[in-house]
Amino acid sequence: MADGVNAVSSNLSAISTLLALPQADDAGAQTADRYEWQAAMAAADSFAVYLQWHNGDFAGLNPDEINIICELHEDWIVQLGSEAELVSAKHRDPSSGPWKDVATLVSDGGVGHLFVRWLAADRKPTARLVTNAATAPGPARRLADCSNLPSQISQSGRIADDLNGELDTIIDAFCRGIMMYRKNVPDSWRAPAEARSKDLTVPDDLIDAGHAFLRILRIDEGRPSRSYVAHAASSMYAQPVASRLGHASATAQAMWEVVLQVLRIRMRARGDTIQGGLPTIGRNGLTQGAVESVESRTVSLGDIEVAIATAVRHPNAYIPVAIPSRPTKLSAKMAQGRCSHTSIERAEQLRLDYSDYRRELRNAVPGSVGEIKKIERVLHRIADEETQRVRNPSGSWGAELWSALSHRLKNQNELTNFDLDEDLSLGGVCYLSSQCKVWFSEGFDVKGFISDMKTQGGGQNGATTSGRPS
Repeated sequence: MADGVNAVSSNLSAISTLLALPQADDAGAQTADRYEWQAAMAAADSFAVYLQWHNGDFAGLNPDEINIICELHEDWIVQLGSEAELVSAKHRDPSSGPWKDVATLVSDGGVGHLFVRWLAADRKPTARLVTNAATAPGPARRLADCSNLPSQISQSGRIADDLNGELDTIIDAFCRGIMMYRKNVPDSWRAPAEARSKDLTVPDDLIDAGHAFLRILRIDEGRPSRSYVAHAASSMYAQPVASRLGHASATAQAMWEVVLQVLRIRMRARGDTIQGGLPTIGRNGLTQGAVESVESRTVSLGDIEVAIATAVRHPNAYIPVAIPSRPTKLSAKMAQGRCSHTSIERAEQLRLDYSDYRRELRNAVPGSVGEIKKIERVLHRIADEETQRVRNPSGSWGAELWSALSHRLKNQNELTNFDLDEDLSLGGVCYLSSQCKVWFSEGFDVKGFISDMKTQGGGQNGATTSGRPS
């Protein structure tokens, strides 16, 4: 092992080595609080691990040997039995363009940090860079493809020399980038302060280390950016799991929200694990305090399974609240009840139509107040009966109530004498809701909800608002 690297060199497995290795920094925790994106990418990995396990890909492993460990040495570690993968997540703003060269990947792309932690872990884990940006054609793209070159070389006789030469060129560029990176790099590999990359002489042992590292490095590029992840993540990452488990597509959004929330908490190293902590295989050399710290950062396969099962049982409780374009009492109630934007807009129009009908009836027919009250008593009773039928433990039943009312009011004989069609009858229920007489969920602070909507200006980047229970 080169000098200057704080390594754990032993017969420990990859995961045990990482857990016994002292934490050099806590950069992941700093970026986790700043970037929601990082938690989302870790959640995507959680869904991938769960789906592969459910498909039997990890048949030889116990469930408690499959974990996502957040903010330990890197942004997260994927543990599969005794094996471990260090994962660094780097978001790159579109204005910065793709990763243009090897040096940028090493310094700004997190590959240099991955290399240093891989060295310290006795070269046992694999490594992966997760990023939304692409690698630019040229050296950066060739580095991203580097792990595939050895297999190409072994399968090709005629162009083996060319491929070997290409691999040597990439390794040389990477090693020069490491020497210029300098942070926590062994002294004998660290470039002098005023040195230029092209003038460096790369040590043989660094070339050997670079060759070994690039064979196990994967660059997982093209993930959705921060601007799109909130809109695309559930269909990209949760939908395959929902389909595999035989659940409706609408359940995928709830699954995503619950698993993402678990990752948010673990990224901040807070909260209790659902089914204990890490298996004992990973505790070699750890103090009790260190064990508890690692457990608080760990998302186990059991955690993921419980989160998904919870979302399946109560999907409406976790689907984000739709932010209405018009902050009214009716729209607030329907949004809190998880009604769709389309249903909310239709309800607002039907409420206005019924209000017009109500006003014209009062103005045109003397003594019609009693008739209006009778209509609204019937509508209120129907709404009450349908609420009792569709109400559920999640506390939000707006979509179910809206559908039930639409079906019930199509053939409602009690309203035929009042010259009300289905839409006007439904509009009457919406009018009653605007008067706080019909609810699409458990009661909550409607004024506070509306105030929140106005403050948010309708929400930002897919943000959601929750009502405050009264």
